[in-house]
Amino acid sequence: MAAKKKARRAAPRKVSKAKATKARRKVVTKAKATKVKRRVVRKAKVAKVKRKVARKAARTRSTATSRRVAAVKAAARKAPARTRAAVKKAVNKLPPSAKRALRKADRNLKSAEKSIVKAVKSAKKKASKTAAQAGSMVNAAQASAEKQATSMLDSAKEMAAKVSETVQSAVGNLVPGEK
Repeated sequence: MAAKKKARRAAPRKVSKAKATKARRKVVTKAKATKVKRRVVRKAKVAKVKRKVARKAARTRSTATSRRVAAVKAAARKAPARTRAAVKKAVNKLPPSAKRALRKADRNLKSAEKSIVKAVKSAKKKASKTAAQAGSMVNAAQASAEKQATSMLDSAKEMAAKVSETVQSAVGNLVPGEK
C-alpha cells in the first residue's frame, strides 16, 4: 500500500500515462528489492546464531577425539570449492552398502567416544573409592596402634607397680625391727 502511495507521489500530475506507469514500476521494484534484502539479512542472522549455538555445543562436549573430528570437518569446509564438490560427488556415487558402512563407522566412532568417557569416569570413581578405603585403613591402623600402645603402657605401669611392691617387701625384710 505504501509503495503505491509513493508511486503516486513520484509520478508528476501532467505526465503521460506511460511515464507515470514507468515511475510507479520503478518504485515498486525498489520496494521489492528492499524486502528481499531484509529477508536475506534475516536469514543470515538466523544462520549466524545457529552456527554460534553449534560452536558452543561443540565446545562443551569437546574431547580429544571430537576435537580431531571437528578439525577434519573444518578442514573439509575450508577446502576449495572444486575439492568440496568432488568429495560430495564421490560420496553421492558411493553404493548404498558403502554409505551404510560409512554411517555405521560414524555411529561406532561416537559410541567409542562415549564408552571412553564412561571408562574414564568409572576409573576416577574407583580411584576416589580406593583413596577413601586407604584413608579408612590408615585410620583403623592408627586406632589399633594407639590401643596397643595404651595397653602396653598400662601393662608396663602394672609391672612397675609390682616391681616396686616387690622391692619394698624385700627392703622391709632386710631392715630389722620394722614389721
